[in-house]
Amino acid sequence: MIKIGDKVAPFENMSRTGVVVDMHKQKSNQWMIGGAMEGIFIVDVRLDKDGAIERFRADRLMRLE
Repeated sequence: MIKIGDKVAPFENMSRTGVVVDMHKQKSNQWMIGGAMEGIFIVDVRLDKDGAIERFRADRLMRLE
């Protein structure tokens, strides 16, 4: 599980490393058989390269150690 303060990188571009600064839960609009899907986490990441803050889905990030 990713937490605030963790060093992360997106799976698609591992050279874009950064630190998690905030997390938000976003309500899902998709419906499945049996009801609505659970919400997804949106993660704000401060990039190491230039200090910019970008948003990623939590399931698209990998925690680095």
